[in-house]
Amino acid sequence: MYILMYIIKRLKNMERAKLEEFNHWWISGKVDAELALPFKRDIYLEIERHLDKRFILALVGLRRVGKTTAMYQLIQKLINSKIDKINILFFSFDEVSVRLGDVLETYKEIHNKDFREEKVYIFLDEIQKCFGWENELKKYYDLYPKLKIIISGSESLFIRKKTKETLAGRIFEFTLTPFTFREYLRFNKLEESEFKYETRIKPLFIKFAEKGGFPETFSFKTDRELKEYIRALVVDKIVYKDIPRMFKLGDAEFLSVLLELISTNPGMYIDYQSIGKQFDKDRRVIKDYINYLKESFLITLLSNYRKGSITTLRKRKRAYPTDNALIYLYKSRIEEDFFGRMIETLVVNKLKASSFWKNGGEIDIIHNNIPIEVKYQEKINSEDFKPMREFMKKFNTKEGLMLTKNEEKEIKFEEGTIRLIPVWKWLLEEK
Repeated sequence: MYILMYIIKRLKNMERAKLEEFNHWWISGKVDAELALPFKRDIYLEIERHLDKRFILALVGLRRVGKTTAMYQLIQKLINSKIDKINILFFSFDEVSVRLGDVLETYKEIHNKDFREEKVYIFLDEIQKCFGWENELKKYYDLYPKLKIIISGSESLFIRKKTKETLAGRIFEFTLTPFTFREYLRFNKLEESEFKYETRIKPLFIKFAEKGGFPETFSFKTDRELKEYIRALVVDKIVYKDIPRMFKLGDAEFLSVLLELISTNPGMYIDYQSIGKQFDKDRRVIKDYINYLKESFLITLLSNYRKGSITTLRKRKRAYPTDNALIYLYKSRIEEDFFGRMIETLVVNKLKASSFWKNGGEIDIIHNNIPIEVKYQEKINSEDFKPMREFMKKFNTKEGLMLTKNEEKEIKFEEGTIRLIPVWKWLLEEK
């Protein structure tokens, strides 16, 4: 009995120490500047506007894109707004195995808090690593209306049907992606008034398109630094730790092989049967593993467009990595003709595209029923317009978009108008 009480006491002391370590503003009165970085993502203000809403805020997305930083920025915002610093709790489950209830009850004991009486802001980082988090969160949300809960996750928090049901109507989700080109320029101290100058923007565009949008890599001087970072802190952590823990899969090495296959062949068609034969795996295993990569934000899948209906599961999909840094990791050399596929990947991810079209001819992206082709080449010829014109005629669409290397104009055809615009300029148009 005494031994058990001693163990419980030690665990409580450890939890208390960890809480005080995470919540240094309880003493200092501010968030460390290295954590609440000055640069704010475009989505930040939208998240901030929801701080006073009742429902749970969820920040989800790939590792190392700034979810934790956004949390620290929100905490500093609350402190600046004269919220009592003791009423702000942060805890990360990334490397700590502990129950959510134990964290919250320890916090209540330390500060003698009554969740029914006081407004308390609770930030829970990488919550998907906490066993049973959904039910615990639901309990505290329903019992204590004054709590404001903000959570983050590096994989989809709502993969399981049970999770969706548990938190239905209680949660609002924001997805953080790697940096957009507009954010990349702002990060590099460019004012919006400078965005129109091609000679200033184009070199930065090439670098961004090649090396991707992970903010901590922007200052790296060598390719080796960038590749080691992406492999160690993004890919290996997700492939060898996060996904096996979440899905109980047995072959993380094969998962890595699939990611490399897709990253070095962006836009490839996913034929589960064919890939299964190539690697001597059941097609159902291939399908599951592809889904794990998707739900962990490492790849995105596009389905063949069918107006007014959902593409059947039998139809083949196209797969892209969710950031060009993944392509750069695996490619020892970026050939000039391959660079066009990286531009295509950039556009797919910018639009969060979900459809392509193939029916004899092929169109890279269908977005809001508009055909979009990426033609990153020196000269656009008449043949390049044929698939778009076919689509426009078939679906009675009066406009199309072609993203080019240099050309900018509008061309009127019998089927409708196709607008040509350089990719770099279009990326800065789209907010």
